[in-house]
Amino acid sequence: MKFEQLAAAVIHDVKNQLQSLMDEEQLAIEQLPAQYRSIIEPILQRTNRLKNDALQLVILFRLGQNRPFPMDDAWLRDSANDAIEASLIQFPSVRLINEIDEDCQGFYNENLIHLALMTLITNSVQAGATTVTLKGEEIDQASGGVRIQVIDNGPGFSKSMLDSQGETADEVSSHTDGTGLGLYFVKLIVDHHKAPALGTSVVLSNNAKKGACVTLNLP
Repeated sequence: MKFEQLAAAVIHDVKNQLQSLMDEEQLAIEQLPAQYRSIIEPILQRTNRLKNDALQLVILFRLGQNRPFPMDDAWLRDSANDAIEASLIQFPSVRLINEIDEDCQGFYNENLIHLALMTLITNSVQAGATTVTLKGEEIDQASGGVRIQVIDNGPGFSKSMLDSQGETADEVSSHTDGTGLGLYFVKLIVDHHKAPALGTSVVLSNNAKKGACVTLNLP
């Protein structure tokens, strides 16, 4: 077994152990008197962040090795709800809104899109947003194509970020701030959903009044 494969196996095991630790922490919070829960909650949040970082490493390795992720029919509202529920562990005071219609269906890898949405929510909150809204719609019923938007009330994207949105994922990774690295990861995920003769895209924009918007177009 190659070193890279061993490293990926270890990281995957770490991710599973962190998930088990989170489960134990959540159980402890439920059983503790209310006045003591605030002591454990920051530990749960940090454990959740470490688990997500480990999961990102596993996915980055698989994407780097060009290993396929299975695609299947999925309901976009449910995928968004899962991402919101997981993000609220990390950011309980942030308002997360799901405006995706219940009938919106797509064809994608649910685990990858779940992680992409969590990454974008994290980017928004770290930039200063207090409200993040998820929107989505079908753009091609025949192929299962969907458009997903993550809209926040933060400060918006800088001019340099907007100017770089035509770059490849590798070029985006040259940005030194956390938003650039998060977008690099999201671009890798979206690019993995490319289909023959159909393109994908990640579009950055600023809202008319305040905040940023990231649009994911999946074929």
